[in-house]
Amino acid sequence: MRKRERSNIVRIEQAARATKHKFTTTLKNYARESIPGELITTVREYPAAVPTGSEFELLQDVLSSTDNVFYKPRRRREYRVDSSNLQHWQVLGFQHYADYVGYSQTNGLSGHTADFDFIFHDEKEIHD
Repeated sequence: MRKRERSNIVRIEQAARATKHKFTTTLKNYARESIPGELITTVREYPAAVPTGSEFELLQDVLSSTDNVFYKPRRRREYRVDSSNLQHWQVLGFQHYADYVGYSQTNGLSGHTADFDFIFHDEKEIHD
């Protein structure tokens, strides 16, 4: 029997199609994972609390007895921070998903080997 010969060009095209299909889904997943979330901060302002009773009397006493002292009540502000939209890597303090993957791989955490290889295009490690 004779060995069937195939064109190198056909072999390369088939390999390129197979890797393109394989990496298209993972690329979409990584792209979706790497979109950073938003930290939502809301600020509520409340009117200044007016001193009552003895506090008001003491305040009037201080204001009347000294020069260049003024009473200027300030509004109270309440800050609410909602971090539910953040990605898990943002909550840990990383600015980019690639930084988180690199840190995880360097420190041997949670099996991000495939992510690390994909980011740095190390196809040899992916196929093994």
